[in-house]
This record gives sequence, structure tokens and C-alpha cells, in this order.
Amino acid sequence: MLWFAIWVVLVLAAAGVLFVLARSTWRKLKALTRELGVAADRLGEISDRLASREPAGSATSGDVRSR
Repeated sequence: MLWFAIWVVLVLAAAGVLFVLARSTWRKLKALTRELGVAADRLGEISDRLASREPAGSATSGDVRSR
């Protein structure tokens, strides 16, 4: 009977640790997706600003021969 109680305690402790790790991972994943959304929005804004500043057909910085 003692071994059964020890195993029950061990299994419950392992389940508790697994729950804490899973919850932490889930929260970090949610924060990551939120930050990726913010980064995508900022990248879109920067792309719009660059597109409005650079006229179509102008030389880009990689175009060395046209200079």
C-alpha cells in the first residue's frame, strides 16, 4: 500500500510540473504571436513609407551600373 501511495504522489507531482510547463509555454507562444503581429504591422508601415518616397523606375541601391 505504501508503494501505491508513493506512485500516486509521484504521478500527481509530474502532472503538476507538466501543467506548469505547458501553461508557461502557452503564455510565451501567445506573447510571441502578439509580437509577431506588431512586427508585421510595423514592417507594413515601413514598406508603405518607402514605397511613397521612392518613385517607380528609379535606381535602387543595388543598381550600380545606372549611376
